[in-house]
Amino acid sequence: MTYGGDFLSVPGTTRRWAPRFRLVVGLISCVSLLGCAHLIQEEVPDTAGVRPDLVFVYVHGFGGVKANPRFCVNLREFVAEVPYRCEVRNYPWDSVRIDVMKAGAKWQEAETKADIEAEAFKKRIIDPLEAEKTPYVLVGFSVGSRVVLRALERSAGSLQMLRGVYFLGSAMTRTTSIKEGTLPAGMRITNYHSPHKDTVHRLAFNFMKSTDAGGYTGFADTKIFENYPVSCSHTHKGIGAHIDYSQLAYAIGYVALLQDRLFVPGSTSYNIPTRVANGHRWWNKILRMDYTYNHQPCTLEIEQYNMNLDYFRAVVVTPGNKRKRLARGNNIHAIIDAIGAIPKDRWRQRPTLRR
Repeated sequence: MTYGGDFLSVPGTTRRWAPRFRLVVGLISCVSLLGCAHLIQEEVPDTAGVRPDLVFVYVHGFGGVKANPRFCVNLREFVAEVPYRCEVRNYPWDSVRIDVMKAGAKWQEAETKADIEAEAFKKRIIDPLEAEKTPYVLVGFSVGSRVVLRALERSAGSLQMLRGVYFLGSAMTRTTSIKEGTLPAGMRITNYHSPHKDTVHRLAFNFMKSTDAGGYTGFADTKIFENYPVSCSHTHKGIGAHIDYSQLAYAIGYVALLQDRLFVPGSTSYNIPTRVANGHRWWNKILRMDYTYNHQPCTLEIEQYNMNLDYFRAVVVTPGNKRKRLARGNNIHAIIDAIGAIPKDRWRQRPTLRR
């Protein structure tokens, strides 16, 4: 079949596209691609130079340089779903690889390296964030908490943008502390310690230091530290009964945004107020706050289920130490909001839930 002397290719033949037809198709394709590129450019906003609402900085523990710790992976999953510009930054530093046969010497080396690394951490992380007026939180795991603490000591009085400090299984003695006034007014270091499942601290740390770790029993100085017991192992075991500290990523994300009064909209699960036990082996204590229940001053505890990183419950503890579950679900902010633990006008930003 012919069209104006040009031939179209037909299956089963050896004829090819005619030159003029190919030219027309090529022009149409170019126009289409340019149009698509224009649409893509309009749909993807340019965020270059936009200051983040909050930056999370994670400092890993033993094991050499760690490029992509599981905690950061989990936290990035969390911030991808919140309505704010949040960044997760891993701070890879050359921590010591533990040799079982030389554990004592390696431990001393790790402490020395952490103290030296603190100055670099301050210059590379804290100082630029302060200069840029960018809000940030610091998370230190194991010996990484030592890097954070020593860097804070070097930055006393200049931490205007610091929004929170979180220690996970801290590998420092329980008597460790810093001078009052180092942290911004009213701030304490949130210390998640594991008195039941952290075998590394229970055996190895105690053997090497002849005392307990703050990541095992909690820190003694409660003016500086706020201790929360959790059921996390120091190293990942690969099975559900031994959850490591990376499991706390979602919880810390919610708490950090709460401290900065940035509300994450969501919903709660159906709940009937029910008496519950302490559950210290299966529930991680995440947050504690004052709460009025039945016209009585009480304590409200937010807890995370040890087997699920995004399942939480709110438990009111009455003066008689009776515990009742008031709300539950996968969003700490929605849980707190549902029971009126924080007035709605206290939030700095409060976007609505998209349906």
